[in-house]
Amino acid sequence: MGALAPPEPFRALLLFLFGSCIGSFLNVCITRLPAGESILVPASHCRSCKAPLPFRANLPLISYLLLRAHCALCGARIPVRYFLVELGMAVAALACYRRVGPGSRLGVHLAFICALVVAAAADLETGIIPDAVSVYGTAVGFALSWCAPALSIEEFPSPGDSLLGALCGGGVLWATAAGYRAVTGRDGLGGGDVKLLAMIGSFAGWERVPGILAVSALAGSVCGIGLACVRKDVSLRTPLPFAPFLCLGALLCLY
Repeated sequence: MGALAPPEPFRALLLFLFGSCIGSFLNVCITRLPAGESILVPASHCRSCKAPLPFRANLPLISYLLLRAHCALCGARIPVRYFLVELGMAVAALACYRRVGPGSRLGVHLAFICALVVAAAADLETGIIPDAVSVYGTAVGFALSWCAPALSIEEFPSPGDSLLGALCGGGVLWATAAGYRAVTGRDGLGGGDVKLLAMIGSFAGWERVPGILAVSALAGSVCGIGLACVRKDVSLRTPLPFAPFLCLGALLCLY
């Protein structure tokens, strides 16, 4: 079987293309899930003119460059997020393959990264973290903890660690949000952040939750202080989406 395996450069190209296609689908999820829309129907269409997109406008990465970031039908500008997500997932597919190799481990790692990308991008754009990512993702993480031995995924937490990770992750943020509101009378964290860290904990296990939370809090603080220093319309009390920092903390602590 080894002699039939494609050469490494060709395999890398296939992974890059596969990852970009995943990114294209994630863009659909990022756009539609916060709005409560189906991710399957209708087919891909321009958000401005609502017209179905032709095949040439649906090629990951290539269409964005060829069309110069504008709709092929009405000329509306395409957000750069579409290109960045497709490129990011293409690189992530290569990076995950180099780290864990082929097989079920690669699929699990990519699925987790996909959930983080959708949660972070959706929160940045809309302030909403879809339950389809956080709540269902928590259930998937816990289910995988039971299946991991059969799938030869040694690094995945046990069912007990996965459950504790979800409870610790969600519980710590919930307690923090409740305490902040009791002291200041304002909301500091949303329920979506609580559910997102529960999902991350179910995949990462309870032992990694403190590190993920510490990195997230540090990154958020640095970003908030930096923005307050360079922008007059931002102060230390200006709310910032926290999901991108939680996702960054998860990636840094796990990889």
